Amino acid sequence: VAMKIILLGCGYLGYNLASLLSQKAETEIIGLPSPYTPLCSNFKEINAFSAKDLDQVDFEDVVVIDTISLLANNARSEDEEKTLRGVEEKYEFLLCQLKQRGARLFIFMSSGGTVYGNAAEPICEDAPLHPITLYARSKTRCEQVIRQSGLPYLILRLANPYGAHQTTDNKQGVIPILIEKALSHEAFEMWASPHSSRDYIYIEDFAQAIQLLLDHQIQNEIVNVASQTATSLTEILDEVQEKTGQAIEIRHVNSEVPVVDQIVLNIEKLKRLTGFTIQTTIQEGIVKEIKRIKKEQGGIRK
Repeated sequence: VAMKIILLGCGYLGYNLASLLSQKAETEIIGLPSPYTPLCSNFKEINAFSAKDLDQVDFEDVVVIDTISLLANNARSEDEEKTLRGVEEKYEFLLCQLKQRGARLFIFMSSGGTVYGNAAEPICEDAPLHPITLYARSKTRCEQVIRQSGLPYLILRLANPYGAHQTTDNKQGVIPILIEKALSHEAFEMWASPHSSRDYIYIEDFAQAIQLLLDHQIQNEIVNVASQTATSLTEILDEVQEKTGQAIEIRHVNSEVPVVDQIVLNIEKLKRLTGFTIQTTIQEGIVKEIKRIKKEQGGIRK
């Protein structure tokens, strides 16, 4: 029997993962309307936190991949504890519903880029967590709820994914934004230090990691999914300028929430469990992104 995958949330991750994973499994996306929903052939408008809405979906033996993010990564709150409790309660409800409805596995997107705090050396899954933002704390709280739910789970601590289709009105990811600014000769607002470094993973590599975890029937694990390579903002900027042949004007802006300065994830566990290897280097990924964005802009600009 072919595996059935239901993705919760039709944003950048949900939309792209659904199309990449559909090669090997039947995929469907449920969630609230977004800029991506008009692009989906298999989208159903459902509030994942409503029992009545969930009644419309058959979850029996389904792999559920959660790409909903209840908080933005720059979210702030007057009462953090109340906000976090609200997120926890929603997840307690959802997991209970999915368990009752016979879901096979729940895959949660945690944030490898934020839950550990700063790490100059590749950091492992068993390292102590230092979530410095509300967003990061919401992810660590969800992880706890998931581990206690009794539903088979995979918690993926994801690096910064980029590539494939990204809607431009919902600015996500420094790489496509820098490329667009280069091609349209606009200034780029830089929130972090130019020397700050992140771990970036091309979306096709990320989908491949999920596919391998499913193929190997891995469950009840927390797994970093990343490239295990630190790339600084300066390096990305230089690469984009070189490959587009355009200089980019930089405007420095102060961030209203704390920013992780350096993070790189250790992926030895993922490799050991699945034999995963990175297929797309950051340089190759940037070239692919420039081609994609030029093509998409060519469609818009006559």
